[in-house]
Amino acid sequence: MGSEMRTGSTTSDANSQPAVIYRMLHDLSHHERAELLHNLQQAADDLHAKPRRVASRRWIVRFLALCCLGLVPWTIGLAVTLPRSYLVGNWPLAWTGFDVILLGCLSTTAWALWKQRQVAVPASMITSVLLLCDAWFDILTAHGGRCLMLSIATAVFAEVPIAILLGVISVRLQHASVRVARRVESHTAFQPLWRTPLITSAEVPSTLGKPPGEDGGATSNSARRAGGDAPRSAAPTHGRRRSRVVA
Repeated sequence: MGSEMRTGSTTSDANSQPAVIYRMLHDLSHHERAELLHNLQQAADDLHAKPRRVASRRWIVRFLALCCLGLVPWTIGLAVTLPRSYLVGNWPLAWTGFDVILLGCLSTTAWALWKQRQVAVPASMITSVLLLCDAWFDILTAHGGRCLMLSIATAVFAEVPIAILLGVISVRLQHASVRVARRVESHTAFQPLWRTPLITSAEVPSTLGKPPGEDGGATSNSARRAGGDAPRSAAPTHGRRRSRVVA
């Protein structure tokens, strides 16, 4: 008798689930239905695209591994066969071209940090690496005496400190981006970047990056159905203020 009652109760619950889901969908607003359909479509697209992403990532990793294997004998061959001195015909063009690229990276980094743009992360890291390369080749290609001392002083007091500063900035911006994407508290300690997993598009919430107030209709409707009022800000901003991520 008891098992029959339990079986009947389970069957009744199973039959009532579609009705409950239909009633919940009926109570949704037009904006909430559109957002639900968008999320379902995005989940389906991510499910179908995941095998392609995995295959592409494996192909890229294998290709880079082959590049590393090929670079090892190439480097050894250069170390054995290159002459100790070499006359270059395009020496001014080589260094002025490098300095133009460095100037472009420095100005891009400054603009991106001023405007609070995500391009500041790769720009600062690239500029840091270029500054270290500049210091390295300045010292190794300098003649002895005054020229060598000037190259060492420039590297110690200008290029290397600025490179370290930009490297720290890029790492802190990366951590700030991870906190925003994964909604982690700012005081949470982070692992080093070489141990922090990559953020994929599937991890980023669909509401992230939307203009303020775009999903406010769903929030207010849900709050009204729950019998409460949506939280209000202390003072209206009227779009004049913009939130920024601080590294």
